[in-house]
Amino acid sequence: MAGNIESVPPTDKQGLRPSMDTKIHADIRGGNTLILLNTLENIVEIGHFLKFESDAKIHQFYTRQSGSRLVYVLHGLGGAGKSQLAFKFAQEAQENNRFSDIFYVDASSQQTAEDDLKLLAPAGSEETANSGLGWLARQKEWLLVFDNADDIQLDISKFFPRGKGNILITTRNPQLSMHGEDFKVSDMDVDDAKDLLLKLVGKKAVDNNKEQLATDIVMELHCFALAVTQSGGYIHARGKLDTYLNLYKTSRDALLNQKEVQGQDQYGFAVYATWALSYNLLSPGGKCLLQICSQLHHQNIPQEIFENASLSNTKLEDPELQIEVAALLAHIGGQNKGWDQMVFDKCAGELQSFSLIGQNLLDNSYSIHPLVQHWSNETTSQIHAQLESLKMCVLAIIGLSISKGNTMEEHQYRHKLVATSSCDRVEMTQFSLTFCDDDDTLAFVLYEGGQFKNAIKLQVVVMEARKQHLGEDHSDTLHSMDTLAMSYWRQGQWSDAEDLVVFVLEARKRKLSPSTLYSMNYLASIYLSQGRWHDALALQVVVLAAFKQRLGVEHPDTLSTMNNLAATYNSQHQWKDAEDLQIFVLETRKKQLGEDHPETLAITNNLAATYSSQGKHSDAETLKLVVLEAYKRQLGKEHTNTLTIMNNLALNYQNQEQWTDAEPLQLAVLEGWKRQDAEALQVTVLEARKQHLGGEHPDTLVSMNNLARTYLSQHRFGEAEALEVKVVETYKQLLGEEHPETQISMQSKAGGHFRESPSTPGMFFFGDWDYASLP
Repeated sequence: MAGNIESVPPTDKQGLRPSMDTKIHADIRGGNTLILLNTLENIVEIGHFLKFESDAKIHQFYTRQSGSRLVYVLHGLGGAGKSQLAFKFAQEAQENNRFSDIFYVDASSQQTAEDDLKLLAPAGSEETANSGLGWLARQKEWLLVFDNADDIQLDISKFFPRGKGNILITTRNPQLSMHGEDFKVSDMDVDDAKDLLLKLVGKKAVDNNKEQLATDIVMELHCFALAVTQSGGYIHARGKLDTYLNLYKTSRDALLNQKEVQGQDQYGFAVYATWALSYNLLSPGGKCLLQICSQLHHQNIPQEIFENASLSNTKLEDPELQIEVAALLAHIGGQNKGWDQMVFDKCAGELQSFSLIGQNLLDNSYSIHPLVQHWSNETTSQIHAQLESLKMCVLAIIGLSISKGNTMEEHQYRHKLVATSSCDRVEMTQFSLTFCDDDDTLAFVLYEGGQFKNAIKLQVVVMEARKQHLGEDHSDTLHSMDTLAMSYWRQGQWSDAEDLVVFVLEARKRKLSPSTLYSMNYLASIYLSQGRWHDALALQVVVLAAFKQRLGVEHPDTLSTMNNLAATYNSQHQWKDAEDLQIFVLETRKKQLGEDHPETLAITNNLAATYSSQGKHSDAETLKLVVLEAYKRQLGKEHTNTLTIMNNLALNYQNQEQWTDAEPLQLAVLEGWKRQDAEALQVTVLEARKQHLGGEHPDTLVSMNNLARTYLSQHRFGEAEALEVKVVETYKQLLGEEHPETQISMQSKAGGHFRESPSTPGMFFFGDWDYASLP
């Protein structure tokens, strides 16, 4: 039979279906009879470790309702534990006298289902499935278990007895949930998986730290029931608990591809062999989609990857690769620069029918189990060249799917792509010489999404490749230097950024390039980050005048330069000049892009920062709340932009204590709430920035400073001092004692000042400011 983790009965020579003579053929009219397999005891013993949420739900479902036909469907990937869960419920129901009789039907095919139902035919009647169903329809309070109803061609409902009764179905096909209530059986709980592994290992688990060893193993197995069972059998027979994890990491495919130890769970198939049975039933389009998804991140794979790539007019430099990519896309819906949604739905539907992928209907994205990805890649890697070709094609598909446009839809797709890390499984850099343009596009997505370290890795590869093939002074090479400099700058590596931008500026001056003004703009932004405000101002004034003359006052590049100049004014405490520029830019961009566009929100944040600098905390809070809610909705709670707004909003909760004339009791309550809210926000921001940016990044240091101020206000002096010392010493090491940021941090330590994130510009703000739409 098509194997699941479910501990199936002993099989015949073909291993395809249970042998009928293993049934307990008791008198089915005897009452409270469990007509199941003679291996039930071992199956249920394993089932007791599967403490899924559905455990209670099944009992509640059949307890709270009666008097009608009730159908409950357990669906999930082959090997997830559906049958064990069903058998466990059946045994518990028998012990509690919940049903008069419980009957098992092997529903892996029409023939096996009919064979089992024949056994229910009354003595003296025709021995057919219909006769058995007719007898069952006249009984009361029975439970009929249809196990392994995986065949998508089989209409399982034709085997439902008429009238009242209780039916429980296990299947890989989630579409059967249409027949009743359902539950998706997925990975086990970590503790349950650990206990199951230790139970199966038995006396081999003699290590003092066996609990931790078992936990590490099941985490590596993604707590997948069949993988845990198979690993436990291997360790019990021939391995050791303390060495298995290293063995698995080096020989995963070999271990999951063969079942060397029989008898532990009476299951006839290894993990990979279980899924191979489903794979062999897929169409070429279904196989193609599965292989592509196996190269992507396992969660939230957006359908737009495939649709956008199919609709793209971009041509790849390699004509052979263009043909391969077109052929792949044609299998799943790409049709001559068009898109056939019905073809894609059919391919995705096939995979879903075997639970090889899942779908999130809310955002039309897909997911795939990590172990299924490993198995799919192992299948493809049997022909090494085929796997390498597939990786190159998937990289090209991702690149083709991305547009650098400025519409809301394009922004949202790029964010979705980077937020779900859909391209992080592809080893992108090894193909850089062929895919400079694709690498550059992917780096842009990573940069825009705040993943500057990952962007830098790709941008360095692109720059070096272009130097080698095009020369240092080629316009494409200079462009790659510009983009790398921006990432260095956003990562706080200001010296590296300056070196690159100065080189590019001089090269463009020599060539009289129109892009010279943009290089000047970049260099001014770096000067601002370095505290060289007069140098920044001198460049920005020249650039702004030139853009106004050449492009007009409402051109995006002119507006971007105004935004940058406002940052410099703010640094020099020329707040009114900064405010006037920002209001003009904000109103213009609202008109051009809308209020919820990322650039509009970034400029709104900049204006809020200027209000805060002038003590207009109420006005600042109003704007920051608008931006925070928009970024939570669009980007999520842990995006760099969202964290920055959270950090700056927390400061408003601290500062507004000067601006309220509430009654003393109300004020005390309000201040207490705001202090707690600020600390919670600051701790969240600090931990996220440490994780995403590193402990020495400027934004991380600002978060440390602000949390220290909150600790001081709560008289937690030891914790505050530890953070303050860390901030000052890090600034001294990175920037030197005379740098403005170092001086400010030393003053903050002495005077207890709160700080908003530094005026570090960029396409999406990295600190408090955003230099929107730098080219």
